[in-house]
Amino acid sequence: MTDSATANLRRRLVNLRFAADETAVRAALITVDTILADAGATHDLRTRTQIALAEACNNIVEHAYKPLPDGRDGRITLDISGDAGGLQITLRDRGRAMPEGPLPGRVLPHIDPSNPANLPEGGFGWPLLREMTRALSISRRNGQNILRFRLLLTDTPGPLGRSLR
Repeated sequence: MTDSATANLRRRLVNLRFAADETAVRAALITVDTILADAGATHDLRTRTQIALAEACNNIVEHAYKPLPDGRDGRITLDISGDAGGLQITLRDRGRAMPEGPLPGRVLPHIDPSNPANLPEGGFGWPLLREMTRALSISRRNGQNILRFRLLLTDTPGPLGRSLR
């Protein structure tokens, strides 16, 4: 990445508010990729951003909002700012709160290769986010879920390492 590209990333890059549905999430991901490309982000950083945001936003759609008992439409707010080390990403929603306790996803779901009919359909999202991000946190304030994480300019694998690549 050039010095000018790094300088372009050292600011607030994205502030989006969009519907909590699959179509709006996809449109937001395209917008984010375009903004990061215009700012000079590397293909690697853009790809990691897309994967992490897709997982986080789809979790919000599926678990925080779908289906809400009062039928209200959900919204997601996305902020991305950059600094010399990478991107700081914040997602906010007013859906259901996460259950109390530590963040999920320290362990991948059990896979029994001898029984492909029983392969798990979910359970990979939080381990993937833990692997790809740094400073992952979620909190709830004033009826709002706030998910924060960092993506470093250069990829440094976590404990799952190359198994996800």
